[in-house]
Amino acid sequence: MKKSIKKNSKSTIIAVAAFVSRLGYLPANISPLGSFGFFGKNKWLFFATIIIFDWLVGGFYPGFWVTYLGFAMYPLLGRLARSTRLKLTLLPLASFSFFLISNFGVWWYWYPHTITGLTTCYLLAVPFYKQTLIGDLVFGYGYLLVKKCLANLSDYDALLPLQPLPQP
Repeated sequence: MKKSIKKNSKSTIIAVAAFVSRLGYLPANISPLGSFGFFGKNKWLFFATIIIFDWLVGGFYPGFWVTYLGFAMYPLLGRLARSTRLKLTLLPLASFSFFLISNFGVWWYWYPHTITGLTTCYLLAVPFYKQTLIGDLVFGYGYLLVKKCLANLSDYDALLPLQPLPQP
């Protein structure tokens, strides 16, 4: 039962943190969302979080589906990563894949379909990519660090709610 509580609590905490981060103030594109998709076990919860938030804030626009294709790279590459070393390598690749795919959609819908339009689109998106990469690395590597620290604990009871002391 403890394992089930720990597993469900972890998924819920990650989902709530990702959702709340989209509501709160963080600099543009710095979010745990990519890390949630990369490390999270429940890929449907990842996409549900994005869709529900976009629905709440009116985030649907022409070509939003291309951005969702970019987000799909996080769980796809996260599933391929078995070892921690591979995860450390593939997380930045997931960020870069998101950058390439989502900005291709921006170019397709809002820029001239020329080499100049494509170049301009990607050059103007570089600052956003920097922020996305920072967010993914901070939250992703932070998640791995917390996971490693928790794995070193011998007793997970410290993570469970406090129980009242038995009465004499």
